[in-house]
Amino acid sequence: MTRCILTLSLLLVPACGVEEIEAILAKYDTFGEVSTTGDTGDTGSDAGGDTSTGTGTDTTGGPGSTSADSSGTSGATEAADATTDATTTDAGSSTTGPPAPSCGDGLIDPGESCDDMNDDPDDGCKLCTRDRLVFSSSVEYLGWELDGLYGADQRCRMLAAIAMLPNFATYRAWLSDSNTAAADRILHSRGRYTLVNGLVVAADWDALISGALDNPINVTEYSEVSEGSRVWTGTLANGQPAFGSSFCGDWSEKDAFELGGSGIRNWTDANWSFFEHGGCPSASSIYCFEN
Repeated sequence: MTRCILTLSLLLVPACGVEEIEAILAKYDTFGEVSTTGDTGDTGSDAGGDTSTGTGTDTTGGPGSTSADSSGTSGATEAADATTDATTTDAGSSTTGPPAPSCGDGLIDPGESCDDMNDDPDDGCKLCTRDRLVFSSSVEYLGWELDGLYGADQRCRMLAAIAMLPNFATYRAWLSDSNTAAADRILHSRGRYTLVNGLVVAADWDALISGALDNPINVTEYSEVSEGSRVWTGTLANGQPAFGSSFCGDWSEKDAFELGGSGIRNWTDANWSFFEHGGCPSASSIYCFEN
């Protein structure tokens, strides 16, 4: 059986098993080659099995996965504790507590991942939410080689780690199966989704699922234009499952007659996510999103 091989030149054999991928990720975490933590103020969880929430909150994952950012919480925050804003009067003078945290105050408050005190999104910070990276995997996989949603996520994380992308442990595949929608697994960010080369894919979550991207997701984790065109997704452009196939046996069942949904990475209309159901014995890339 072909084994997963990580050489000094950081080349990968695609047939890595999940356990081998976890061992590689553990080594990167131990050596500290890439930071695995989110920005100060980011919140969320990534523990337990894949759990669909329907809210866009970043709560899906699998054994061994690490914390990721919660979605929809970046931006201005409410006053955290009104009881601290005490007011006293002494001979006509008054004293108030510190002002409530807010987006634009230059401090990274809870619920914010950046705060640069300006409205220019081109500096990587929009509405106190930093850009999130997106790439098309440089490795192609047969539909049943992904080992389910968790296995696909671990493959994204391994590729991100080897490419030395920040926050590699938070990446997830833009992938649905018969039980879980990609929209319930990917961060619903108020900030931008960008390619590794800096080009903007979408201004925010609503733009991402609108059916029209600013730029195609055709750049790999190494900032190289992808070869080939098809990408396994099982997902419509709105983030919901593309029913009509078996999702390649939920991306883990080896059967030459199984079908899975795929998109075309060189396109920016709704076909970027779903174009047709294709045979699972064919090899395609996957989209990987930083969370």
